[in-house]
Amino acid sequence: MLNLNKRLFLCLIALLVLIPGVASAHGMSLKLEAPGVFKVEYDGGGFSPRTEVVLYDEEGRELERGLVDEEGKYHFDENLAVYRAVADDGMGHRAEYKEGVEEKTIPKVPVVIAVFAVVAVIFVVFNKKKKV
Repeated sequence: MLNLNKRLFLCLIALLVLIPGVASAHGMSLKLEAPGVFKVEYDGGGFSPRTEVVLYDEEGRELERGLVDEEGKYHFDENLAVYRAVADDGMGHRAEYKEGVEEKTIPKVPVVIAVFAVVAVIFVVFNKKKKV
């Protein structure tokens, strides 16, 4: 029985290492909400008022930087030629916007369900071996 628990525990750890998106608490996104307005938000909603947004042109030169407002928005002159923007909350979360690039994310619910399904299959297989 102890050997089975060790194997199950190791399998769970391996799954969490192989699928880091499930192990992480949340991510952060940076979206161009309107001309001259970026919106910074964590996956679960909310934001950090300490989040700094830095705007860059196409050559990588910094155009401006500043903190988000009380709504998690960063306002800038819409006439600026912003090619890339980076938001950093100072606590390890970082999000990037690039002109013309659509943000792609994997849906979290199917990934979480898949992890639980794999764990359940492993548990059933080990239990059947024990009973035989």
